[in-house]
Amino acid sequence: MLLEVQKTFDFFKATTDSGRIDRVLVCGGASQVEGFTELIAERFDTPVERLNPFKAIAFDAASPKVAAAVDAVSTASVAVGLALRRMGDR
Repeated sequence: MLLEVQKTFDFFKATTDSGRIDRVLVCGGASQVEGFTELIAERFDTPVERLNPFKAIAFDAASPKVAAAVDAVSTASVAVGLALRRMGDR
């Protein structure tokens, strides 16, 4: 997995003027693997944090449905992004 991340970083650095990576946001099922974020931070010497797609979304914390959403934080990025789209977005 780290080799795939390295390929992505190499591609990014080769196709941008800056080539600098200030931080890495991880999401998805692999981000829940114990030690994964620490391995990326160590290997690439870059701060790593888990992406929380619900960070700027207001919701009723008392709702029983919220508990299920909190469990899905790491895997909900695509769904939240699609839900935030508007007509005409590309």
